[in-house]
Amino acid sequence: MKADKTDLERIYYSAIARYDRDLIETYYKRGKTYLKLKQYEQAIEDFNTVLQLDDRNIQAYLIRGYSYGEIKQFPQEIADYTRAIELSPELAKAYRSRGYAYGILQDYQQAITDFSRAIELAPDYTQAYYNRGCTYNIVRKHHKALLDFNRVIELNPDNASALYHRGNLHSFLENNQQALADFNESIKLDSNHAKAYSARGRCNSTLGNHHNAIIDYSQAIALDPQDWQSIYSQGDGYVEIKDYCNALASYNEVLRLKPDLTAAYRDRANVYGKLKRFGEAIADYSRVIDLDPHDDEAFYHRGNAYNFLQEYYQAIVEYDRCISLNQNNGNAFYNRGLTYSCLGQYLEAIYNYNRAVALMPKSALVYNNRGNAWKELGECRKAIVDYTEAIFYDSNYSDAYYNRGLLYHSLQEKQRSLKDLSLAADLFARQGKKNIAQQISNKIQDMYGVRQMVG
Repeated sequence: MKADKTDLERIYYSAIARYDRDLIETYYKRGKTYLKLKQYEQAIEDFNTVLQLDDRNIQAYLIRGYSYGEIKQFPQEIADYTRAIELSPELAKAYRSRGYAYGILQDYQQAITDFSRAIELAPDYTQAYYNRGCTYNIVRKHHKALLDFNRVIELNPDNASALYHRGNLHSFLENNQQALADFNESIKLDSNHAKAYSARGRCNSTLGNHHNAIIDYSQAIALDPQDWQSIYSQGDGYVEIKDYCNALASYNEVLRLKPDLTAAYRDRANVYGKLKRFGEAIADYSRVIDLDPHDDEAFYHRGNAYNFLQEYYQAIVEYDRCISLNQNNGNAFYNRGLTYSCLGQYLEAIYNYNRAVALMPKSALVYNNRGNAWKELGECRKAIVDYTEAIFYDSNYSDAYYNRGLLYHSLQEKQRSLKDLSLAADLFARQGKKNIAQQISNKIQDMYGVRQMVG
């Protein structure tokens, strides 16, 4: 019995459908294989073929969208996820993936909208909470980000990345103990996360745990020797504990990796100054000036280095350059005044101290040193006024009491002199400078026959 035409057509179409299904499966599997090999263009070609045969294949849209993302073709990626959503409006994964692509394109509001929709559809969707938390953090909605990372950790307590990000948020919000706890747990779960060690180092540094911070930075550097920021922070940590030789080594390494990093030259110069290697400090400040000729602070500090080398005229040149760039640099006027005093040019010194007082009216140091200049010019009453101002702004300023006490002695005002010198001796003793206190005590005895107890 012969099959009728209708039966034959059904058989033929059934066979064609089977062949198409087999063909779809073959191209789909090969596309996934290309994807594993990171051969994204070939993978996309195979998924194109799948979708030509079946334009409603949701999984093919999802995986082709992912492939587009890997080659940074984000509009095509978004289009594929959008088509998947059109075919399956309740598909949380598609919203999450599209949100991630929007985030890459810095369309953060749309990203948040998609992550939120994914969470509505799948309330325990850990990755969607994580991605939304990261996005909230970028747009500075830190408390919302914190809530999302809390939810991620509630759903998956072993999520090292979420703990790391939450730790960073706690640090930003100055919840440093909570931050430290999160970094500790994150590192426990993933001991090879260099950035977690670096973040914990910053947290320890903020808490004043500088030795622990240095250990953390060292671990971060061991995991990533090119991490110049951790090396830099390690140098700062060594400065905090006054280990200047190791600080110098850290800054040297930073500058090997980042030879034009102005801040590193400045910080290395400061360390050279601590080590009294003023020539090398000058060289570094000169490099800062080469990189930024308008950096008034570099001229100021180079002037200080020349001052320590007693190259006073060159120091004044540097202060002049600093002030020409910044008329409001009170310290430059003050130090230029000190330098003129060292040269015995007291009128020039007073002019600079006056400018410094105008900019720093509460600086006891400036008043004290202007008083010294007035004293050298024989203007004892003006000097006393300045020493008194210095004491008004710093009631523990031992030098100002001493200087005023000596002037009162020269003016034959015994009681005032004795009172100031006694206070100076007491303050020096309390400041741990017992040798100076003893010298003042001896001077009081020589001048007035009064024994002053030290300490």
